[in-house]
Amino acid sequence: MFRSTATAAASFGGLACATLLMGGCADLMQRSTIAPEWFQAKAIEVKGEGYPKISEIPELKGSTSDQAQWVAAANSLQAESTKIETKLGESGANPTEEEVRATAAQLRALLEKGHPAASGATPETP
Repeated sequence: MFRSTATAAASFGGLACATLLMGGCADLMQRSTIAPEWFQAKAIEVKGEGYPKISEIPELKGSTSDQAQWVAAANSLQAESTKIETKLGESGANPTEEEVRATAAQLRALLEKGHPAASGATPETP
């Protein structure tokens, strides 16, 4: 008998305590209506407001040029590529490491003798 009364009293006390706490929280929420600016922005985002509607997003316009302009640009680039390849073919193969070192040594020797080396000079044409 005593046990059931104690259990009932504890349950009623716990229920009363929870009711008071919830009432206090509700009252606190009503009193604090001023929220920081970032909170208001986040609340709008969570609600789904502020996002553009798909019907309001502008469509990207396509290219205004026609195929003839693209073909002309491609031909121009091809001609420039051919010029560059021709120029590279005329200059010959790249010199080997030994050739570069030998040329450098010959140019140093010319400078030590007092001959000024011209820009782009090689030992064959000082």
